[in-house]
Amino acid sequence: MFNGRAENSRSLTAPLPAPRFVAWWVWSAVGFAGLIAALASAGSGRRAWDGPLGFIGQIFGGLGAVFQPGAGKGASIGARLAFFLGVLLLLYVLWRATRAWLAYKPGAVDVQQLQDATPEGTPKPSDADLTAKLRRRLSDSSMYPPATLPAQAPAESFLELLGDIEIDPDKLGTALPKMLGRLRPKLAYRVGGLLQFRDTGPDQYGMTITVTAFLFGGSRATTVWGSDWDDVIRKAGNWIVSTLLPVTRAGRLPPWRQWWGREIKPELYEAYQEANELSRAGRHHEALEQYFTAIRLDPTNSYLRAELAETQEKMGLHIDALDTCQRALTLDGQDARTYRKRLWQSRWIPHWRRLRYFRHPHLYRDLLGLRYRNSIILGTSEMTARQWCRRMGTNGSHTHEQLIPLLVDRYWQTAIGLDDTDAPRKRSDRKQVGKESLRHTLQHSTDEKEIRLVFQRAALQETARLAADDAWARFWLYWPIRVWSCALVFWPAAYYQSVRGSQQPVSRGAFRVNRKVWAPLRLEWANWEYQKDKPSQKWRRHYAWRRPGRRMSWRRVKPTQLRRRLRLVSRRRSRRDWLTRYNTACVYAVAMNAQLRNHTQQQDLTQLAIEQLENAALTTRGSFAVVERTWMVEEDPDLAPLRNQDLFNDFVRTVYPSAEAFEQTSPSMRSDEQLREYDYRLLKEIAKVMQQVWNQRGEGYDVGIQCATEWLRIERKIWRSLQEISDDANIRKWQDRVSLIRYIQANCQPASASSPGFPPPLAPEEAASPNGLPDAGKIHRTLSDLKQDMDAEDAHSLSDEGQRVLREAAADGVTRLNARTTRLLATGYAAAWQTLDDCLELEVQDHQPFRQALKDVPQLTRRVPTPPHGRRLLPV
Repeated sequence: MFNGRAENSRSLTAPLPAPRFVAWWVWSAVGFAGLIAALASAGSGRRAWDGPLGFIGQIFGGLGAVFQPGAGKGASIGARLAFFLGVLLLLYVLWRATRAWLAYKPGAVDVQQLQDATPEGTPKPSDADLTAKLRRRLSDSSMYPPATLPAQAPAESFLELLGDIEIDPDKLGTALPKMLGRLRPKLAYRVGGLLQFRDTGPDQYGMTITVTAFLFGGSRATTVWGSDWDDVIRKAGNWIVSTLLPVTRAGRLPPWRQWWGREIKPELYEAYQEANELSRAGRHHEALEQYFTAIRLDPTNSYLRAELAETQEKMGLHIDALDTCQRALTLDGQDARTYRKRLWQSRWIPHWRRLRYFRHPHLYRDLLGLRYRNSIILGTSEMTARQWCRRMGTNGSHTHEQLIPLLVDRYWQTAIGLDDTDAPRKRSDRKQVGKESLRHTLQHSTDEKEIRLVFQRAALQETARLAADDAWARFWLYWPIRVWSCALVFWPAAYYQSVRGSQQPVSRGAFRVNRKVWAPLRLEWANWEYQKDKPSQKWRRHYAWRRPGRRMSWRRVKPTQLRRRLRLVSRRRSRRDWLTRYNTACVYAVAMNAQLRNHTQQQDLTQLAIEQLENAALTTRGSFAVVERTWMVEEDPDLAPLRNQDLFNDFVRTVYPSAEAFEQTSPSMRSDEQLREYDYRLLKEIAKVMQQVWNQRGEGYDVGIQCATEWLRIERKIWRSLQEISDDANIRKWQDRVSLIRYIQANCQPASASSPGFPPPLAPEEAASPNGLPDAGKIHRTLSDLKQDMDAEDAHSLSDEGQRVLREAAADGVTRLNARTTRLLATGYAAAWQTLDDCLELEVQDHQPFRQALKDVPQLTRRVPTPPHGRRLLPV
């Protein structure tokens, strides 16, 4: 992660200098107060007026004494010189403060018109178009909007500022406002670019970019190259933003906080931005690839790990999300042994390990979201346990084998008491028995209830530790940091800037609800499910893990008691927090899974949950607190019992208005069905793109042999990937989908870029209409039949013979494929893709036209014998 050093050098390779604006504003206030005190002292006995505002009159009296003409009248010469020197000093401090604030803010960035240095005849859009694209690229980043109007560069020094203004004693009324206006610069950074072109290399188009910091004289320059001008603009925009991030306000927010004052790789920023865009568009498969790229460039960034785990959870990859969280829990400066000891130690006993918060305060805050996500994944144990027993990780059993040692070392206490034997009294023996028991359970047990109970105990302990750490941090960490920050602002050399929006993502009320109610209630549920098959199993009090608060009973859940408990847990101030209300609604929804006495209690819990969701929707929220529609409506396991209630459906239609009917999907089966539905839509879009590609190829004239060989090689790769994706055994190999999408985007331009539906999102934002997609059973049968058809006709090897013939023709000196052969070849492949699209679009039961189209694809040959099996041959 630490790729650069915070240097003061202003060379072209070092980061731009970091501004310090708080201290300058403080010293400006001190100077202004001192100037007012001096004027008040000089105006004693010379008040301009008396009365309640006499002090202000005394100040104006002192000001009149300074400017009163005539020798012996008013203030002395020395006092007047001291006054003017103080004014100049105050103007200098104000000038530095406004410059530092603008450099930190930084406001609009002036993007100058790009200069053209390419040879004459180089194909490119106009300079104005490329400049507009670069400005739009910066605007899309939501960090540094380009300036709308040209701005004049500010003065480099204070003496230059004074020299530009003619001060006439008789015209102070016009000179002073002009000087005060020049004190506030309107431009902090300027971006210039020089277009270039080279004849050699894969990337022939380039741009030399220069970022100039006018306020402190620093500048950086680099040259980027791309395959086309759009690629150059994209790389240039990413480099500009990554240059400004370490020295501006946006760099003090996660995930860039640890890069403040250091050099950020443009590839890291590009990967993170693309991952965010793909995730918002619902293309989670492609977003995962970009998140892994960003983490490879910044492996210790816990914020990136948390977003990766959240995306994996949205895709239904709960085991992968658990693996991501577990491997990142020690990124706050601890080792595995220290984390385990802190996890199981007493809640309120002070310990020297808590002092780590003073050494790594930002690491603690950055890891808070990931630890919270880890407790939620463990807490929703019905989903995690099901996938664990079925070995549903991305890499199958390999993921579990790599994760078991971590879980055993960290949570061996959760396995104590699962069997009928009592735990040993000696700690070393108890540790050995617990590790062996948990390792055996995780490796060999197929009982989902047992695995679920283990995960639920671990979730309870993680939740308790999170709440305890938050309580200690508020007492030992937050208040001392605020006092220390206030002390730093009085020194100009202090390396401190206050940043809004850097508060922790989880509130105190949410922690209390999870620790006191949510986690114990879910543990009671898991223990009750586990004890149904084992009547002799009793609740044991000597477990190593702790149950904070009064024990809850799953058999006697009452809405009134649950509501009273939640009101005691969530304080009055916390009730205004949206996350506290949302977690409270989740508690009521989880309680609906209990064996309630009557239907009235079920309705009461539903009403209480909907009331909390409505209040959460009305609560003011930050950018990190927006609950996505798909997560709340379809994916959150806690809210599963609500999805069958009419009140919840009415709430969804009110908060998320939609023209489509609300369609229920079982959360337990939604993941596999969702992935299969995505494969169905992906095949449809690929068929449309490839049909358009071959139609465009058939419209041309003769083509080179090497180009035609590349066409057939691409065709073989795509058909081979379709056969693998259609296989049920590869349903969770998201890398295959991403690789195929990237391959088509790279080799099938411009058809892939012009197709509006390619690639499709993982889950459409709106529910599908009844006539849109077939049900899950039809999708499964259709993909299975297509897999059999492609295997029977050996679709991926249709072009093998053609590639061999073209290579032989090239060796014999043939350089071109005539127009008629090209047209017939393109027509055959286009027909195959069209019939595949028809099978998917029209949901036809008979796939004979598709099989026949695969058979009718013409084959290239050097001679014209009798065609075998009626297949058409095209001579080369």
